Amino acid sequence: MSSNVRSTLGAAFAGSMIAVGLSAVLGFQTFLYFRIFPSDSLRYKILVGWIWATDAVHTVLVCTSVWQYLIVNYDNFDIVKRIFPTVAITVAMTAVITLSVNSFYTWRIHKMSKHNWWLTGPIAFLSVARVVLAFTTTAEMMITKTFPDFAAKFKILFTSGLFVSAVTDIIISVARYYYLRNLKQGYLPTQEVVDAVVVFTLNDGFLTCAVVIASIGCWLGMPHNFVYLGIYFTISKFYSNSVLATLNLRNWYRHQYTWNHPLGLSMIRATNSDGSRIHAHERATSMLPTSGSSPSKHAHPISIDDGRVEVYVEHQVEYNVGNLIPEDLDVLETRSNKSQKAVEMGSP
Repeated sequence: MSSNVRSTLGAAFAGSMIAVGLSAVLGFQTFLYFRIFPSDSLRYKILVGWIWATDAVHTVLVCTSVWQYLIVNYDNFDIVKRIFPTVAITVAMTAVITLSVNSFYTWRIHKMSKHNWWLTGPIAFLSVARVVLAFTTTAEMMITKTFPDFAAKFKILFTSGLFVSAVTDIIISVARYYYLRNLKQGYLPTQEVVDAVVVFTLNDGFLTCAVVIASIGCWLGMPHNFVYLGIYFTISKFYSNSVLATLNLRNWYRHQYTWNHPLGLSMIRATNSDGSRIHAHERATSMLPTSGSSPSKHAHPISIDDGRVEVYVEHQVEYNVGNLIPEDLDVLETRSNKSQKAVEMGSP
């Protein structure tokens, strides 16, 4: 009996705790997003708010389900066979969150692929099919009311929903990798940014896919315990955090790939100690380092009259590549193509 409790209620409890922890991470990421990017476009703000709200509902459903199993029916050993409505609704909520996340990535792929409907159309179809299968699963769970009956009649239905989700993740990850890889042209800093985004894209996409595949394996191999259910509780959390991580990583890119160019400008004429003016070519020659000496930014070998002051104005220029990552990454391709054409025109 103790081993049965560990693999059923214990697995569900462990999965719910992980889900709550990931939900807390999502809440923190949401807070960071609105603090760091207050001027972001409205569509991104609505997306973030929607993902946070649906994730909160999902977390409440998971905790309520575990409460029903462990607290309300703590002395009923057959309760592990029961499907509570909150458990069934978590399947539908997971599909809603998955659809929201996949819609965001599909839209990005649609822009990067220059409106390639032959690619984004099937992705959109698979995303909607996943939702249809999930809602059908929720309805059948509420009708059958027990896990043994549901597994006997609708194992293929539940498996199909998870399988479609895994296939969609793979297609989205491969498509994002393909179009990001094509942007690795032009300036070296642009290539470095794209490399960083590619690495994050691969890790992010295959992580969610691995969790889904793990849930499928446990469902097919161990349908009589709740290991698959505990893993399933966490699926939507990985999807939600992936979008927030994609948006918030712009801040990291901004600090990682920002270049400052101080520009000095002399405001008065430089003179020798006897008052004679230093000509431009003489000043430039005097500032060049000689052999055995190191150049200094503010070193002037020729002495300046004590009564005169030389003022430098420093102008800071920032190029925040991080802002382009989720918003206008396709602009990088245009700039790379222009730079490549300029090189070709300038070559003999």
